[in-house]
Amino acid sequence: MSVALYRKYRPKSFSDVTNQNHIKITLQNEIENDRLGHAYLFCGPRGTGKTTIARLLSKAVNCLDLQPSGEACNKCEICQEVLAGKSLDIIEIDAASHTGVENVRENIINNARFTPSRNKYKVFIIDEVHMLSISAFNALLKTLEEPPKYVIFILATTEAHKVPATIISRCQRFDFKKIIVNELMDRLRWISGQEEISVDDKVLKLIAKQAGGCVRDAESLLEQVFALGEKNISLEQAELILPKVDFDLFFELFDFIIKKNKVESITLINKLVGDGVDIARFTDNFVEFIRKVLMYKVTEDLDDLAREVDETVMKSIRQVLPTVTETFLIQMIEKCLINKDLFKQNYLAQLPLEVTTLELCSTEPVAMSRPFVSAPPTSTPNVEVQKKTVDLENKTELTAPSVTAPKVEEKAVENLEKPAQTEPVEEIPPAVVAVLETPKMEIPADLGGFVGVWTEALKMISQTNYSLFMSLKMGKAMSFSGDKLTIGFLFELHRSRVDDPKSKLIIREVFAKLLNKPIVIEVIVDPRLSLDDLPKGGGALETPPMPDETPGPPQNEADKVAGEFGGTVVEQ
Repeated sequence: MSVALYRKYRPKSFSDVTNQNHIKITLQNEIENDRLGHAYLFCGPRGTGKTTIARLLSKAVNCLDLQPSGEACNKCEICQEVLAGKSLDIIEIDAASHTGVENVRENIINNARFTPSRNKYKVFIIDEVHMLSISAFNALLKTLEEPPKYVIFILATTEAHKVPATIISRCQRFDFKKIIVNELMDRLRWISGQEEISVDDKVLKLIAKQAGGCVRDAESLLEQVFALGEKNISLEQAELILPKVDFDLFFELFDFIIKKNKVESITLINKLVGDGVDIARFTDNFVEFIRKVLMYKVTEDLDDLAREVDETVMKSIRQVLPTVTETFLIQMIEKCLINKDLFKQNYLAQLPLEVTTLELCSTEPVAMSRPFVSAPPTSTPNVEVQKKTVDLENKTELTAPSVTAPKVEEKAVENLEKPAQTEPVEEIPPAVVAVLETPKMEIPADLGGFVGVWTEALKMISQTNYSLFMSLKMGKAMSFSGDKLTIGFLFELHRSRVDDPKSKLIIREVFAKLLNKPIVIEVIVDPRLSLDDLPKGGGALETPPMPDETPGPPQNEADKVAGEFGGTVVEQ
C-alpha cells in the first residue's frame, strides 16, 4: 500500500517546515542554548504543522549529535528510532479518544514517574488536548505544573479557547498561522519534482487557494491530481477532479454588485450553475470572501486575504474598496445569509444568490443604509426630502445639496438626478440626507472644544436611530484626544448597547462625516459618574420628544432611573 504524500514528505528538520518561522526560531534557540520549557502549547488551524514540529522538537532534544541551530542529525540511533516511530520515550496520545480521567492517570501521570528507557527526555505529545474532560484536566494539572526534570509535555489543539486557563498558564504558547498561497505553491512544486510529475502552475495555484492555508489539505488535493496517472497535468485535466472555487469569480461578482451591473451578475451566476458549480457552497465561500474584504477595510491587515488571494485580485480589491463603505459590506453579508435561509426549501439552487444580487444592485453603497437604522421621528428635514422625491417622480430636476460631500455620496446624488431611468426611484434614506447636508466641523483640540461636535452627532443619530440615541444620552464624553473618543456610562446596560458592532459603526461614520477623519470609539463604565452628570452628557443634546408625547410632571431621581429602564416606581 502506498504512503500518503503528507506522510511521505513530512519534514524531517525544522528547515523543511513551510513558514512558521516565529516558532521554529524560538524553539531552535531554546534547544541550542539548553533552555527548554517543561510544557508547550501548540495552537492553530489543522494541517499547519503542530504535530510535525512537536515530533521535531522531541527528536532534537534527544539527538546524540545535535547540529548547529538546534537541528537533529537524523543519523544517530535515537533519531532513527523517532523517525521510524519506535521510540518508547516519545509518547503520542490522542486526547479525542482518551478523554477520561482514568486514561490521564494511566497513560500520563503513572508513566511520567519512570525515567526514560534510553533517551535524555521522555516527551508526551497530547493531540487535540481540548477534548479532555474537566476532571482529566484537573488530574493533569499538578503533573503539568511540576513534572520530573526528564519530562516534557507538548499539547496540540485546534481550539485553544476550550483549554482551561490553568493549563495554558503553565505552558509556553505558540500560535500557528495558515500558509499563504505562494508558499504553498512552492511546497507543492517541490513535491511534484520529487515525484517527477510536471504540474501546471495554474493547477498548483488552484490547489493552494482551495487548501485555505492548510498544508495537509494541499498535499491531499495534489495526491488526487496525481491519481490521473499523467506525467504532465494541465488545468483542464485537474478541473475534472478538483472542486471549482476561484477567488477571481468571487471578485468578479463583487465588482458587478458594486457597479450595479444586474445583467452581468445574473449571467455569471447562471454560468456557474451551467458549469456544475455547487452554488450553495459558492455562496458560503462568497460570504467568507466579503468577510475578509471587510476585515481588510477595517484593519488594513493583508494577512488574512493574502493567504488565499493572489496579487492580481488583491490589486483589484484595493482599487474598488475606497468606493464601498463598511456598512454596505455588512449589508452584503446579511442579505446573503438572510436570503439563503429564506429560500432554503426552494428547488432552484441559484435563486437565493440571484435575489441577493438584485437587491444589492438596487441599493446604493452609502453610509448608514436603512437596514441598520430604525424609523426616524418626523422632522422638518424629512418633509424636504419627500418634496424632492415627488419632484423626481414627476421627472423634474433635482436640486443638489449646497455643501460639498465625499465622493461616494456625490456619486449617489448624481445617480438620483438622472430623470431618464425606467425603473422606480427609491426615496433617499433620511440618514443619507442628514449626512449629506451636514457641514464639516473643525477638529477640536480637546474635550472642551468637542462639545459642539458631540451635540451635532447626537442630533444626527436621534433622527436615524432613536434607540441608540437614548443609550448615548445615558453616557458622557469623558475624553477626546484627536483620534480617540472615550464615552463613560453609569450602567452596564447602556454601555453594552453602544458597544454593539453595528452601533459603533453608526457612531464612527457620523463622527467621520463631521470631522472628515476616522476616530476610535471606546466605551466604559465609569464609577465616577453620577445621575447629575447624565442629563448634561458632556454637552449632550436634550432628549427630543417622541411623536404625540406631551410634557409630564417633574420627575425625581428615582423616576428618571426607572424611566430609562422602562419601569415605574412603586410606593410602599
